[in-house]
Amino acid sequence: MAGEPDARSDEKLLELLLTFAVAHKDTSALAQELIKVFGSLFRVLSASPVDLNKIKGLGQSSATLLKVVNFIQSGIESPGKNGLPVKSSGATQQKLFENLTDKQTPKHKAKDSDIVINDNPKASEILPTQRREQSENSNSNLSAAAEITSRRQPPPSKRTPSLKRIDQRKFQVSNGYLLEFDQLARVLHFLLEHRDAKKIKRKFLQEDTGLAARQVESLVSMGSAMGLIKPVLQVLTPIGLLMAEHDIFFERKGTLEWCHYAGAGSYRNLIWFEIFNRLLQEASPMTQEEWNERIRSDLAGKYSKRTIGKGVYEEGRFVIDAYMKRNFNKLGILHQLSDDRFYRHRYTGFEPLVFVAMIYAFCAAKETQLSQVTEMATTPGSPAMVFGLDAVSFRHQIEGLHDRGWLRYETTHHLDQIRLKPGFCALEFLTAHFEAREPSPSK
Repeated sequence: MAGEPDARSDEKLLELLLTFAVAHKDTSALAQELIKVFGSLFRVLSASPVDLNKIKGLGQSSATLLKVVNFIQSGIESPGKNGLPVKSSGATQQKLFENLTDKQTPKHKAKDSDIVINDNPKASEILPTQRREQSENSNSNLSAAAEITSRRQPPPSKRTPSLKRIDQRKFQVSNGYLLEFDQLARVLHFLLEHRDAKKIKRKFLQEDTGLAARQVESLVSMGSAMGLIKPVLQVLTPIGLLMAEHDIFFERKGTLEWCHYAGAGSYRNLIWFEIFNRLLQEASPMTQEEWNERIRSDLAGKYSKRTIGKGVYEEGRFVIDAYMKRNFNKLGILHQLSDDRFYRHRYTGFEPLVFVAMIYAFCAAKETQLSQVTEMATTPGSPAMVFGLDAVSFRHQIEGLHDRGWLRYETTHHLDQIRLKPGFCALEFLTAHFEAREPSPSK
């Protein structure tokens, strides 16, 4: 009741809640197990009774209490299918495939100096899917973690919304290949040696690395999806240059944190984005085949049946392999149950400078210096969403950044918002992380 932060974590709240159904017994172990299995308090409350009953030590009274709390907080008057509550329209997750009309398409381009991670943070800002065959060149400055250059574009018209223009989503990031970080390192090494080039032909990459043309194409595509390589030009972005110089084999935790955020947080990376911002947000864990069915249903009519049938499986396999068997496994974000269903574990072990870089990148994409904590915690593509943080856990991380003086967390006068500090940017925080120094504001 005192509102102490340590008492408001997911585990503490769940532990307290369970005491009302489990008398004369320590509920901490049960609370920890529930959070471990489902990933967060929200997902525990919204889990189906069938899944809750599978947890050892959780009786009918406890499961009923959890569902009652979920029913009350959902703010509705009647249950939906199977007797489970259905949230009101204002509380539901937005439909990530919802499109704007042509009249809503912004006409200005983003500033090249921006770092763009979440190309489309809100469903209401999603632009129509256009020709899949269109060249990536028109979007090269808007890939996940887009390059930072010295060029400046004119400010957007006052009549147009400040959105980043995205003409298409990239259906196939992997092109059927897996994310082999050692091979990607070979590509980055060649690009690092030719850092002054304005454009590098793919055949030179193929000759230097000894890889097949199709594989080089896929590695460049994956590097572009994580904001390390400029598509079409095949040269390093400033962030790609930074990581190639300091951690070319993707061994450091901070590198993997940023690359996960850049890849899973970019609306342009269709399957990657949908898995971490929608499918893993569901109350119940799902198998890859269940993922495939959901995505195929959403994409029906937008792509050919052949593309959907084969591509969805290959891209899902690429994501699962990257997080279960490759370097992303070090983050421990994606887990698999004994029945092959996948769930996400909430990640809180951030490198502080990398996490604050994500905050600045996210706000830069929205062209704002101010963001509401609760809104960011529930916006697809945000740092909180792609790492599975609930509002309480995300707020705790923000408080730590505020204490370090890297941003302002404003709570007085009923505020709950983040205000960026002038002179700082995402690239400076990342550079400070890799150079093991304090970040410095630009003058």
